[in-house]
Amino acid sequence: MTEEPQRAKLDFSDFGREVQTQKRPAVDKATTAAAVDDARRAGFTARSDRVKVDGRSLRRTGRSAQLNIKVKPETRVAFFEMALDFHDTQEFVDHLLMLYARKRKNKSGD
Repeated sequence: MTEEPQRAKLDFSDFGREVQTQKRPAVDKATTAAAVDDARRAGFTARSDRVKVDGRSLRRTGRSAQLNIKVKPETRVAFFEMALDFHDTQEFVDHLLMLYARKRKNKSGD
């Protein structure tokens, strides 16, 4: 009464042959540019304008506190573009604070 189960029959005869696939159609650059412009107007920002920071390197140099502020998108872009002239963003922020302190000192000394 116990029947032996039937085994699956596998056919690997086509395994070595190349499979013909259709090429993807070319991307219409005008449509892509229009989509990017629409997304930008809707408030979406590109991932590529983000500056990636490795948290391990920040902790190693004693920078473990985080500063989060809300700014306009164009201010954020300008900040990171200007920060590229410095070794890191910490150095850039220190420079800005020093300039501000100097300006305040000059104003109070008038």
